[in-house]
Amino acid sequence: MNALYLLLTLAVAALLLLFLLRPGVARAGAVWGLAATLPLLAAMVVALGRQ
Repeated sequence: MNALYLLLTLAVAALLLLFLLRPGVARAGAVWGLAATLPLLAAMVVALGRQ
């Protein structure tokens, strides 16, 4: 389960980086949503890794 969250976190980070490198591709809401989701996913990876 931890590996799944880690892969999802890395995928969201890569997608956010892609959107930030190519401005105009995504709307502001999508970039904001990805940026807001990233710390939550990172916290889940850490929390599940400590179990």
